[in-house]
Amino acid sequence: MIFPRVHLFHLECGVFVTVFPKQVLRPTYAEINLSALVSNFQLLSRLLPKNTEILAMVKADAYGHGVLPVAKTLLQFGVAGFGVATIEEGIELRQAGIDCPVLVMGGLLGLGEHAAEAMIAAGLTPVIHSADGVRLLNEACARCGKKLKVHLKIDTGMGRLGVRPEALALVLARLKQALHLQLEGVMTHFAEADNESRTAEQIAGFEKAMKSIKDFFPHISVWHAANSQTIIRKQGVNLSASEKWWARPGIALYGSSCGVPLPKEEKLEPVMSIKSQLALIKRVPAGSKISYGGTYVCKRETRLAVVPVGYADGYPWRLSGKAFALVQETRVPVIGRVTMDMIMLDITDLPQSKIGDEVVLLGKQGAAFIGVDELSNWAGVIPYEVLSGVSKRIPRIYVSSAC
Repeated sequence: MIFPRVHLFHLECGVFVTVFPKQVLRPTYAEINLSALVSNFQLLSRLLPKNTEILAMVKADAYGHGVLPVAKTLLQFGVAGFGVATIEEGIELRQAGIDCPVLVMGGLLGLGEHAAEAMIAAGLTPVIHSADGVRLLNEACARCGKKLKVHLKIDTGMGRLGVRPEALALVLARLKQALHLQLEGVMTHFAEADNESRTAEQIAGFEKAMKSIKDFFPHISVWHAANSQTIIRKQGVNLSASEKWWARPGIALYGSSCGVPLPKEEKLEPVMSIKSQLALIKRVPAGSKISYGGTYVCKRETRLAVVPVGYADGYPWRLSGKAFALVQETRVPVIGRVTMDMIMLDITDLPQSKIGDEVVLLGKQGAAFIGVDELSNWAGVIPYEVLSGVSKRIPRIYVSSAC
């Protein structure tokens, strides 16, 4: 396969180099458009009040896009910091030389002393969810003679991590006594960001908690609550104009609003495309059964194409018999079950198609387009699952119109 010339991200120096990636030996790859990422970041920034900055969510390998190229790109455009789920994800950023704030949203995840010491050694900022988390982190800091900035999460209705309102006074008292911890920030997380009234209830709960927190800590450096959907809807982004706020976009950075309408003049750009090629073409007679289980039966003589992508690459098995791909700017159906390594397409209506023709499974091909929202609807899953599920077997190729 001959790839088009692209710009690969050089991780050590943080710049782009133009190469022909001949080392890619399978015609299936994810193209990551870093110019689109920057465009989305700037769009979201325009929607925010002046005293609100972006903490970009880059957990799960930046939702499958590649955390280091994404993070190093956003650093050039004024991101305040990064949010990750685990300590390991934070360490990866630190080892790459990224020294801005990195919040570990999951906190210690029940691993106690070992996790606390790793957090401190890497200079990460843990999110605290319990009084026990306060104790473990404070004791670990005391042992190594360091002071650590922490953020406190309030559970206003998610029912997952975070301190419940009835336990807040105890946790605040423990934080006040923890001489090695500095409460830098306070946050919450919206459980139904697409539901305005439910979000309003959580905002009210957070505002009530803010009053209690200020009785103990009158000078909190930063507050944060808003995610992608509420940033777009401008709900819960900034609850006190005199204080500093962060917003925490995730999926919108990568091109999806999850159905929340944007202002007319604004448009999110898809960052990831998944592309491959027609690898084999053959004709099969009417009545032929295709793929495992014989769930698809050809109603006519069919010109069938095999494409080397499957559920081991993150192309969901649930797309079996439901999805389309783009060939020659035309939608063609995926027929039969998605297999681990391959899918089959019906290209009967494209008689000029040939082995080596580009196949777009996600993204644009000329004027034709398959977006992550549409593909996830076909699979009956959410866009987050599609993007973060793209496996390491698919190489990421980074492109930028700025190069």
